[in-house]
Amino acid sequence: MQLVNRYFSSVLLFVSTFFYAQNPVPQNEVRAKIETEKIESSIKITGTAENQSGITKSASYKLSVIKNNQAKNNHSTNSQEGVFTLKPNEFIKLSTTQVNISSDDEVIVLLLFFNEDKQIISKDRIALGSEKKKNRQ
Repeated sequence: MQLVNRYFSSVLLFVSTFFYAQNPVPQNEVRAKIETEKIESSIKITGTAENQSGITKSASYKLSVIKNNQAKNNHSTNSQEGVFTLKPNEFIKLSTTQVNISSDDEVIVLLLFFNEDKQIISKDRIALGSEKKKNRQ
């Protein structure tokens, strides 16, 4: 009888693992969003997270700010990382940074969320100052 129970448990575990792998958690359950606010000659950048599901979610994040000025041959990158947990339908601010920006600067901001397997589950990206680059081409 124990052998039958052990066999049944193994089959049940295999079947549930198979169906979970075939139906991964939708990537839109936790929404990554970048908010910006112009403050004089700088931009305030805030990475936010919103749980759009009915269950508690946890993830890690990386907020990267890449600033490039080809006229001055300058390039800088700033990254902030962390872990967060969201209750159902909760919205939080994860990280805030501020960057000075001139008319020659191009700034790319990238917010990535990762699950426990280090797979991207949500992302947002914005580009600031790229209009000038498009007009030069």
